[in-house]
Amino acid sequence: MSLHQRAIVQILLAISLLLNHYEVEAEQGLSKAEDLELEKQLKLLNKPEIKTIKGKYGELYDCVDFYKQPAFDHPLLKNHSFHPQMKPMLSMSQRDDISSNINRPFNIELEDRGCPIGTVPIRRTTKDDLIRRRLTSQMRGGDDSPDGDGIVSEGTKPFGGGYKFASVKIPYSPRNKMAGAGAIISLHNPQNLSGHQHSGGRIKVQNGNDSIQVGWTVNPPVYGDTHTRLYTYFTAGKLACYNTQCPGFIQINTAIPLDGQLPGSSYGGPVFDVPMYIARDMSNGNWWFYFGTAAVGFWPAKIFTSLKGFATSAEYGGVVYSPPGVPEPPMGSGYFPIGDLKKDAYCKKCTFLTDKNQTKSLDDILVKLYANSPNLYRVTDYPNSGVVTGNLVSYGGPGEE
Repeated sequence: MSLHQRAIVQILLAISLLLNHYEVEAEQGLSKAEDLELEKQLKLLNKPEIKTIKGKYGELYDCVDFYKQPAFDHPLLKNHSFHPQMKPMLSMSQRDDISSNINRPFNIELEDRGCPIGTVPIRRTTKDDLIRRRLTSQMRGGDDSPDGDGIVSEGTKPFGGGYKFASVKIPYSPRNKMAGAGAIISLHNPQNLSGHQHSGGRIKVQNGNDSIQVGWTVNPPVYGDTHTRLYTYFTAGKLACYNTQCPGFIQINTAIPLDGQLPGSSYGGPVFDVPMYIARDMSNGNWWFYFGTAAVGFWPAKIFTSLKGFATSAEYGGVVYSPPGVPEPPMGSGYFPIGDLKKDAYCKKCTFLTDKNQTKSLDDILVKLYANSPNLYRVTDYPNSGVVTGNLVSYGGPGEE
């Protein structure tokens, strides 16, 4: 190792130690007033539970009365007519693109068949969660720009930090009227992420300042660990958050939590994948999230401004984040795509919904390949790749080693 390389390693080690120090200090150095404020927030966030279920990694899911879930703290949802038996008008089990060739030898559902009827699973927020959120919000913002490419300046090298993408995008057009997007997404567990990095694969729809994304993530800043989890993230004007961390998403499914544990594929196999879809209910404008053929819940149309209507852009692929001065983490499988589904991270059978509720392949529309750090992460698009894979998007990369 050269003197220059050793110097960089020492700098990175110092940064890592400093970040860890700040996190410990944040917890141990709370004033009495700050501690009381956190306790007050916890009481507001954690609703009274009917039952508590322990997750695979030790986290607690509270079975909360449907009508008392966090979504209904949203001021626009105070007077609502939603109920636990709600179902979307569109049935994913009838869709040709996911009705066959699906092999999912894992179970994301909570044990004992999940929560009782009339309740929904909500991950219990801890004081550590709130401290991490505060630290994270101080370090960075979101990756969404109004129908743009979400480009974040890389700054000076080495290790510019910020958001990096490798995805195929249906570019913004005011003529676009998309009622959803979906794909079969491979699941991964990128290694060696630090406490302030995250990496994932996603599908995203957007219109203006409003957006919805779903997929898998390894996200220590949010969860405090490096496990692979299901996730959602939405922006509605100035409101933006993961899962149910702020009011908005209405959970319907009693057994599949938004941040449920997922397996990570191994390079060369076995590979795990699952269909995920965002779909607008044409009868009322609500945006539903499907995991496989199961409806997990929805974002009500009334919390949005631009997404009260249709999406004007969509995206399929990978995203990573690293603070400035810290190496970018691996994306996807941790390797550049080579066209081998046992090794690549992928979104296959990539589709979108038209304003007539028709399912279309990405083959039917002009798309853009987007990688803002192609030396670190790459993306490929394989149109008409076959009956099994449909339109195939492969992405990934090692990041900065």
